[in-house]
Order: sequence, then C-alpha cells, then structure tokens
Amino acid sequence: MGYATITNVPYIYNYEQALKKWQSTKPIRGREPEIRPLGERRDCDSYSIRKNVWTDVIECVLYKTPVVKFTPDGEVILNFGQWSSSSTCQFISGVLQSVRTSRQKNEVVLGFKDGSKAMLGQHQEMVLVKDAHGNWTPKAKQTLYDYRVNRKEANNVRKQVSQFHNYMSGVIKLRAEPVEGYYGTISHKAVHTTYADLIEVFGKEEHTNASNLDQMRPDVDKWIGLAEKPKHCRPEHKVDKWAEYRERAQKFFELVKNDQDDNARHQNYWIAFNILFVQEATMYWRSDMDTKVSVNIAQFERYLYKTLFTMFNDKVFAKVALAEGKVPSGRYDDYMLTEED
Repeated sequence: MGYATITNVPYIYNYEQALKKWQSTKPIRGREPEIRPLGERRDCDSYSIRKNVWTDVIECVLYKTPVVKFTPDGEVILNFGQWSSSSTCQFISGVLQSVRTSRQKNEVVLGFKDGSKAMLGQHQEMVLVKDAHGNWTPKAKQTLYDYRVNRKEANNVRKQVSQFHNYMSGVIKLRAEPVEGYYGTISHKAVHTTYADLIEVFGKEEHTNASNLDQMRPDVDKWIGLAEKPKHCRPEHKVDKWAEYRERAQKFFELVKNDQDDNARHQNYWIAFNILFVQEATMYWRSDMDTKVSVNIAQFERYLYKTLFTMFNDKVFAKVALAEGKVPSGRYDDYMLTEED
C-alpha cells in the first residue's frame, strides 16, 4: 500500500498559535461531529485540527489519530497510535518544522536541532518542550540501546559445531553446481536435491483429497523457519508456539553439536544438512518425485549460524548504550525476541 504525500500542512510554533488556528478555521458545513481542516479544506478527512473540550489541548489529527497535541502549558505530545508511515513522519515534520523524522521498522526516529535523536514506538507518547533557542526537544532525554555481537561468545558457539561445519562444507563442495543467469553468465552456485531425497530423510505427507492420492510432498513443515522465533501468534497459542520453537531448536543443536555419539554422527549430520536445505522452501503437492529443490551455497552457513545465534542469544549478543545522535539499527532484534515481547 502507498501513502499520500502530506502537503499544505501549516507550521505551528506553540499552543497560542495552535489555538488561534483552531479558532480562525471554519468547520466544514454539514459535518457531524464537527471537523475543521488543518490544511486545504478539501483535505479535511486527511488532516484536521480540533480542541479537546475537557483539557483545552489542541490536537492536530492525521486521518483519525491525534498525532501532534499542543497543551496549554506549552508542551507538545506526540503519539502516532498503532501504525507509523511515511505520512506520519511528514505530518510531524510539517507541523513542528524543527523536528526531522524518518521511519525505522514500526518506529519513528525523531531528530532535533541539538543533534540528539529519539525513537517513538507504537502507542507510546513523547513530550517535547522548547529549549533555550526555541527549538523542540524531548522533555526526558532518551538513552537508546542496540545489540552488538560478542565475538568471543559467537566463536565459542561456532566451535561447538565445528565438525558439522566441516561436514557441511565438504558436502557443498562435492554437490555444488553453477547456476546460469542472464545472457549465459554464471549467476551463483547452488546445491540441488529432489522431493524423493527429502522424503527419504523426513518421510512423506500424502494429500488428503481423494482425487489427488497420487500427490505427496516431504514432511518438513516442522523444520521450516527454524531460526524464526514465534511472532504475531494469538495469545492462546503463544505458550505452545514457544514450546515448539525451543524443542525443535534444541533437537537441531543435538544433531549438529560436536559432543555426540560417533556411531550416530554421520546420520545426524545428514539430517541436519537437509534441515538447512528446507529453511525457506515451499513444498507443493507433486506426483513427480524428481521435482528439484535448490539452495544457494551461501545460504547454508547463514541458516546454520542464524539458528544457533538465535538459540544462544543471551550469550552471543550484548546490549550497549549508544552515543547521542545514534539510533539502533534493529539488525538483531529478531534474534533477541522473547516470549514476553
């Protein structure tokens, strides 16, 4: 979905000016409840201005959300509600002028004249006040944090699966084939397998539709997305989903760790290699078991370490405070997701 460009939104300096703007703007005739446009009258359903009759706060409204609120004591309250968008950023910057805005994931990054930055999340409020130079600045300064990789601990995790990594590299070296790109050039190298080979490792799932009994696919659904922690699940399913995640992550680690029975090592490594094969695969119902599944050779190591670093996130990542003017990258946020989030 695209977002409309915010145009003709007036710069409002303080509460007195906001109040004057509200008082001098005629309501749209025939509209109930009353609506007063903030910009052009034809844009009244996009951005409007209203006065809270209980608090005297002047609210600048983007669609139906009072994003910028001017209070009688000279403060500004920002709150974009549930969803941030480029329109949200343009609206805040248009009304306040001295505040620069951008989006990062679902949050709005706010930049101020003194070089400091702050982040506003979903359903959060931020209070701004004027500094000595008349510019808006947060009433309470934020200390922003980000996650950094602890190289020593990351290497310790790698050491625990070093034998499997060697095995995986050997299999890739033996089975990698060049993939032709545009104009006959070599795009990359990939490893290929078939539905038949995957069924040999994971078993088969047969189609329940009586008219398609000859169709089947590898039974790999429980292994797909191994590195992805449960997100956006219904509250009643949350406990079970997290239990499933922890169980399959632990099972995968048991397959790839160095410390295991040598008699079972080769079989476990082969199962683990095929688990990495299907991490982002979509398994369709097929009657032809020679259907090919291909993975870029660079993905195997990424799948392996993302799975393990997510599993051992409390050791591999450290939370650090950022210098003023810096904002978190969010690069490792998914690794750090917990059941309480």
